[in-house]
Amino acid sequence: MFAQDVHRVLSVVVLATAVAAMVEGCVRTILGRPPGKAAARTRAAVLLMVGLTASSGLALVVTGSRPQEWLHALYAVLAFGLIPVADNAAAAFRSERGKGLVRLGGSIVTIVVLTRLFQTG
Repeated sequence: MFAQDVHRVLSVVVLATAVAAMVEGCVRTILGRPPGKAAARTRAAVLLMVGLTASSGLALVVTGSRPQEWLHALYAVLAFGLIPVADNAAAAFRSERGKGLVRLGGSIVTIVVLTRLFQTG
């Protein structure tokens, strides 16, 4: 039971970090500011927390507990990569508002994927 509880707590923390990334993208979109420390920190936080949560999920699989659907693993991979991919795609934009909007969009899609993760777990 302890491992499942850890996995659930970490999943809520992942959602909170994705919301922080969304807020950061929203602020950049509104103010037209370039990415700064907050952008790097939220990206790193999301990557770290998704990685930790996935590791705890792998521990659950090893001990015999499996997700309700195996799409859960695919959604975890998507959640891990969406914000970094959005940040790389944002480099193609010249305007800082456009870069912020791409981060905002990537964060929203990440939150949708995390919601689907909750449903398939």
